[in-house]
Amino acid sequence: MARLAVISDIHGNRPALEEVLRDLDRRDVDAVICLGDIVGYGPDPSACIQLVRSTCRVAIRGNHEDGVLSRGSSRGWNPVAQAGLAYARRTLGDLELEFLASLPASFAVGRTLLAVHDSPVPSDHGMNYLRNASDAADAFFWMRDRICLVGHTHVAACFTTTTGLGVRPSHDDMQAISSLVAQTDGGGDAWTESGPVGTIELPSEGRSIVNPGSVGQPRDRDPRASYAIIDLNRSVAEFHRVAYDIEEAVRRTAAAGLPSVLGERLAIGA
Repeated sequence: MARLAVISDIHGNRPALEEVLRDLDRRDVDAVICLGDIVGYGPDPSACIQLVRSTCRVAIRGNHEDGVLSRGSSRGWNPVAQAGLAYARRTLGDLELEFLASLPASFAVGRTLLAVHDSPVPSDHGMNYLRNASDAADAFFWMRDRICLVGHTHVAACFTTTTGLGVRPSHDDMQAISSLVAQTDGGGDAWTESGPVGTIELPSEGRSIVNPGSVGQPRDRDPRASYAIIDLNRSVAEFHRVAYDIEEAVRRTAAAGLPSVLGERLAIGA
């Protein structure tokens, strides 16, 4: 598995997932890994589960899967998130719920790669947010793997360090993706206001944390679906954005009787 496509945070957005999978058909990848949150928020949890089951070599469980399976795990969530969970519970069948329950919390390939939903920092709630360099420094302290894949924030990101194991890197020992030079992906600026689009080199002797962003609900002011490809042979992370039919996703959200904000936010990537 030299080229791994990484998707995350689909959140029941079928039009977005379908377009990402079409885009992947032309990218020559060996396997697709899903970092969780297949369900929640969006109107098509069942269809998205079926697509993940048929296309992903590995899928792990996100906090929204936990929220569907156990009401106690989502106690205190906001009403909009609760509405998405309630809709998924009403519409998913027993086999789909069994599939969600069967998903592991993490996936590892030796010491080369670790995939988790939120962060490699241990927690009993699965709701750590790895948003910035300080969060990444804490995560590197716990990492024993060369590359860690995370989702959960809905924002594409990459952090690297060459420090040793069991050390919390200082700011000088780490790089964030915004300080690296990205190559363009099909034209346009290498670095846009909405996030990275291009190829980032990963240190072969160091460690990296890569977040592919969100397929179904980006929150970086770019409404296009986001995903990444990890090329282990070349030691790079490729970031991709894919336009999809947002109006159709908004219509489907309204037809499902979900809160209107869940459709409205798709158009602005928030």
